[in-house]
Amino acid sequence: MLPPPRVASLAFVALLVFGSLWVLTRSLYSGEETSVWDRTQAGYPPYLNIHEHESEAVATAEIPPRRRRNVAFATTFVLHGDVYMAFAKTIGEAMDAEGGDDQRIHLFAPEFSFGFQEIIDDLELWTHRGIRADPDQLIEHVNKSSDEGGIDLIVFGTCEFDMNVWHNALADAWSRRSEDDKFKIVCVVHNVDDVNWQRHIPYWSRRNAIRLLPIADHVGETFKSRFAVQADSAEPLLYTAGLDHIPIDVHAPVLDIPNLPVKPLPRNLEKAVIQGTFSVGRRNYPGIFRDLIASIHEDPRAWGYHPLEGRKSFVPDPGAPAPPFQLLLVGAGWLEIPDELAYVVSMHTDLPYKDFYRLIADCDVVVPAFADNTYLTVQASSTIALATELNVPILVTNRTRRMYGYIDDSRAVITRPAAMPEVQALKALRTGDASAFLSSDPADIGLSIGSLHPVQAGVTDMLREGWVRDRKSWDEWKQGVWRRNREVAEKILRDIS
Repeated sequence: MLPPPRVASLAFVALLVFGSLWVLTRSLYSGEETSVWDRTQAGYPPYLNIHEHESEAVATAEIPPRRRRNVAFATTFVLHGDVYMAFAKTIGEAMDAEGGDDQRIHLFAPEFSFGFQEIIDDLELWTHRGIRADPDQLIEHVNKSSDEGGIDLIVFGTCEFDMNVWHNALADAWSRRSEDDKFKIVCVVHNVDDVNWQRHIPYWSRRNAIRLLPIADHVGETFKSRFAVQADSAEPLLYTAGLDHIPIDVHAPVLDIPNLPVKPLPRNLEKAVIQGTFSVGRRNYPGIFRDLIASIHEDPRAWGYHPLEGRKSFVPDPGAPAPPFQLLLVGAGWLEIPDELAYVVSMHTDLPYKDFYRLIADCDVVVPAFADNTYLTVQASSTIALATELNVPILVTNRTRRMYGYIDDSRAVITRPAAMPEVQALKALRTGDASAFLSSDPADIGLSIGSLHPVQAGVTDMLREGWVRDRKSWDEWKQGVWRRNREVAEKILRDIS
């Protein structure tokens, strides 16, 4: 059946128009020149997001300009200087790369304790120096406009403390400044479960004025997860706050510590260190002591000690195959050391930073000894960064590697199977022999732990990789960490989400 004449005429006209447009398009984009769509998405409109990796490549050619040039690091908390001043160093490096003499870093904080100011000066952590003042002088400079030298980026060293102190004054300053002259806030965060300050987050997230900066991946991921739940709430005050759009980056506070000791090769594993507050709620000191006493009882020569034989304490055995093992506890507070370990365990408290660094750098391995899952879920331990900046490998599980992200690299860690307690791993690494552990039956079920093939394979891998890491590997690993840190600084200074 033929179409009616009117329909046929319309079809002919449409065909004619389409053909004319096709010819015109070909004439406009002849030869090698392609359309904007072709250049960005291989012929697809940008909003279809077809080839995401290609669109990202194009986006990198259009980097936003530097928006933040007058940066204030501010805190009322007396600790964490080694964390936020590491970020100040990275910000300074980003400013160096940009060039110009109109960039400043200001510091509104208490005086640093334990000689950390000397570290700041020696390592040049604070460059592009601006104002150095007490915390109560911050708002005076935030109240100024940019033309008057006002602050345009505030980095809180410990947001869990600092936001509660400054929120009201900053909200007032925000309202005073013009729409095209607002500041941003970067919150260095340490503990997701410290929620008291978090009631202020919606105020700033609604204004697109806040971003979070944890020191480990798992803290950032936990924040993202909780923000996503709140954003999906039926409560208008929550779902209108844009919490799931808050930028969250990770900055690893790994410093470039000079003059680290050159340790001889070959050598024995003699010194392990647990660093942190002497609190059994934070570190599993009782478990470490219990396992260490049991293991020395079982094989004293492997640890370099005599059997007790009626003595209260294990004493060093000069005839042992290796020098006696030492466990250093470095931190603050007080612990009762079991009598049996009087010659094995030593405590070192309240050290100046230079002595603190020197003592830990002289050790062979850092043992996290986390008391529970806190440091793997909601809180980050600066011990991880401390160990790696001092070129001392950390004894961790695969889970710890994943949670902290930047240490998920065999150049920086010693990886034990999760089923292998830290003391058993230390003995195996010290002696090169894990047979006692693999043949043991800790669950008392008639099966050795070594019959679980993945555990046996993990132990084999751990022993094959060993516990010594060479200087070249450390240097290469750190360069990767610092490169990623600088990328984070650039995002923040350019307001890239």
